[in-house]
Amino acid sequence: MSDGFGLAWLPLTSALLIPSTFLITYVWSVLEDHVEPDFPYISSTGAFPPESCFFAQMLNIVALLLGVTVWARHKQIEDHCSKTFTIGRVPGQSRVAAWLGYSAAAGISMVANFQSINIITVHMVGASLAFGVGTVYLWIQGVLSWSLVPYQNSVGVAVLRLVMAGIATAMICTTITLSILHSQSTSYIAYWSVLREWRRERTSWRLHISATVAEWVLAGAFVVFLFTLIPEFKRITVATVRVETERDRRQVRQRDDSRVSSTDTVQDIR
Repeated sequence: MSDGFGLAWLPLTSALLIPSTFLITYVWSVLEDHVEPDFPYISSTGAFPPESCFFAQMLNIVALLLGVTVWARHKQIEDHCSKTFTIGRVPGQSRVAAWLGYSAAAGISMVANFQSINIITVHMVGASLAFGVGTVYLWIQGVLSWSLVPYQNSVGVAVLRLVMAGIATAMICTTITLSILHSQSTSYIAYWSVLREWRRERTSWRLHISATVAEWVLAGAFVVFLFTLIPEFKRITVATVRVETERDRRQVRQRDDSRVSSTDTVQDIR
C-alpha cells in the first residue's frame, strides 16, 4: 500500500533500547556505588534511585514496543496464512505465541515498576513472565519460522531463532540453579550484589557471578531475536489510521428542528 508505513523500526528500536537501558543503568548504579562493577543482576542496576526512575521509564517504553511487535508479528503470520493453502497448525500456534508475547511484555513492565528491594514477590512474577514465558515465545517463533520458509524468512533465520531459544533456555536454567545454590551457600540474599562481604566467600561469589552472567546472556538472546525480525518487518505495511466520527442523532434532530422552526418563522413574516 502506498498510503501505509513499514514497521521495521519496531524491533529495531526495541533491540537498541534494551541493551542501552541496561548499560546506562549499570554504569549509573556503579557510579552511585549501589552495585559491584563485576556483573550484578540486571534488576539490581535499577533497584535504587535515582537510576531506578530511568530504568522503570525506559522498560515501560520497551514493554509497549514489544507488545506492538508481538501484535505485528501475529498479523504478519495471519496474512501469510490467508494467502497460503498448506498452513497446518500455524494460525493456532501464532495465536498462542501472541498471548505469550503479551504476557512477557507485561512482565517487563512489572520488573521495571516493582523493584526487587520493594516488592520482591511481584518483581519475581514479572521476571518469570519476561524471561520464562518469553523463552517459550522464542521457541514457538522458531518453530513457526520453519513453516514460513521460504515465504517470509530463510532457513538460516529459522535456525538462528531456534539457537537463540536454546541459549535462552540454557541461560534461564543456569541462572535459576546457581541463584538457588548461592542462596543456600551464604546468609546473604542472592539478588543484591551491593554486599561486598560476598567476596570473602569465593565459592559463593563464583556462583553469584555465574548466575548474573547467565542472566545478561539471556537478555542478549532476546535482543538477537529482535534483530532477526527487522528484514521481515521491512515488508510489513500498515495502512494509516482513518478516523470517522458518527454524529449524535439528538444533535442532528435538534438542528433539523431549529431549521424547520426558522423556515416557519420566515414564512409567517412573509
